[in-house]
Amino acid sequence: MTKVGLPAIEIYRCSDLVTYGPTAWWDTPGFSQATITDVQNAGDQAYNVQYHLDDGYDSSFLLKSGHVDGEYTNPKTGRLEAGPGWSTISGSATAVDGKENTYTVPITDSYFAPQVGYKILARGEFIFCNKVGESNNTIINDYTLLNCAGFTWISSANRKTTFNSYVVKPAPFPPPGGTELPARSSSADGVHSSGDFIGPTFDSCFFAALDDDCMAVHGSLYTITSAGSTTNSFVAPTGEASPGDVLRFYTNATYTALGTATVTSATASSDNLTITVDALPPQVSDLTHTVWTNQMRSGSGFAVLNTHTTGNRGRGAIIKASNGLIANNLFEGVTYGALDLGPEFSDWGEGDYVHNVSLINNTVRECNYISKAAAAVMVHGDGENDVHGNSNITISGLTIEKTTASNLYIGATEGLRVGGLRFVDAFQEEYELWESWPGAVATFENVAFEAVTGKVEIVGGIGKEGIEAAKVIGDVTGLEGGVEGLVTVTTDDDITE
Repeated sequence: MTKVGLPAIEIYRCSDLVTYGPTAWWDTPGFSQATITDVQNAGDQAYNVQYHLDDGYDSSFLLKSGHVDGEYTNPKTGRLEAGPGWSTISGSATAVDGKENTYTVPITDSYFAPQVGYKILARGEFIFCNKVGESNNTIINDYTLLNCAGFTWISSANRKTTFNSYVVKPAPFPPPGGTELPARSSSADGVHSSGDFIGPTFDSCFFAALDDDCMAVHGSLYTITSAGSTTNSFVAPTGEASPGDVLRFYTNATYTALGTATVTSATASSDNLTITVDALPPQVSDLTHTVWTNQMRSGSGFAVLNTHTTGNRGRGAIIKASNGLIANNLFEGVTYGALDLGPEFSDWGEGDYVHNVSLINNTVRECNYISKAAAAVMVHGDGENDVHGNSNITISGLTIEKTTASNLYIGATEGLRVGGLRFVDAFQEEYELWESWPGAVATFENVAFEAVTGKVEIVGGIGKEGIEAAKVIGDVTGLEGGVEGLVTVTTDDDITE
């Protein structure tokens, strides 16, 4: 395909559709790309970077000042590393005299030091490369996506979409007129599921070098304009609700859970939505300072199975849905964390808390390696961080290897079951810009344990001074023997043939 703004496939209001085998690519990638030719360290995480625009790429976005949604990529590893995506180009690029298509630009607040030979990347045009909506039981078999501009697939209001052997990777050839291979596969998420009735299933998929999260499953957070004209009704500027849906209410800003109610009617007009429920929770005292989510539209019933993600900027999977299984996956070289479970109300208006989710036999390798994300694997809350936010979470057979930041963070969770957790070579490398938080290999904050099967093993020791093996914060219950009895640490000196 030659037109960057054109989606490849759209599926809408279909049932029991099975599709097979296409490869879709865009000749001109939907992102900017250049090669760094010189770096001057200006101190305090600031750099003056010189780069040469790679031929064949739409590189105009690299010339603009302001925040840039991009990153550096390490050509030796093929991984996207924290760079301009968390930085600010503090001035417009300046052309270098006598050097064609070569520019210098000041970059501030860079989490990772750029180096000569690295690629500097920035998002260009943003589209949904494929779409599926309001469909039931759609099966996507053996797809390959190359040079995507934005989300490789957007899914909304569906009842189960299955992605089998779905592949997103950098194109193995340069764009027309170019000689440099693309350093990434997509300028945003892999598959983004927003507001699905039944969440997607991913089986035997492969995601490489994406600009953001590989798999995202979530619902949305909605506001309330006013009380309705009848009892137990309210008016919302936007939202999705149908009779029988279960809504959960929270306080605005602090996101304290207030209870649930069932929709009895929903009437849409040109500018708002009036919803009536069976009974508003008694804790709801001021509707205008209340927000809500729809429990039927957050991707419940999802599955991530036998899937491999590598070298992307965001998370391997970011999940805000319930009743799911994450099993037998490999996440490696992810700049943020491999697995991120829990709401992002304040940042993105996405939810919800997760319930009845099992993480079984997953391997995480070199994730969260240069980033300020809390951990390579994390289950978290938002706002008040209520211990009853997430519930019934099982983590078994988890191995985390060679992660330079925190390995595991569990917060705001009731009914936690853990067993067979193994952390290998934790905090083994030092990075000048790394600020350790929360200062432990494993952290538990406001957690009610239900069962612990065996100890948590830390193999190879802890490579960075001042890092605890494990720590508890806030109200942690059900951990017999305390955190000291949960974790064992084995150094290299303890390992014998």
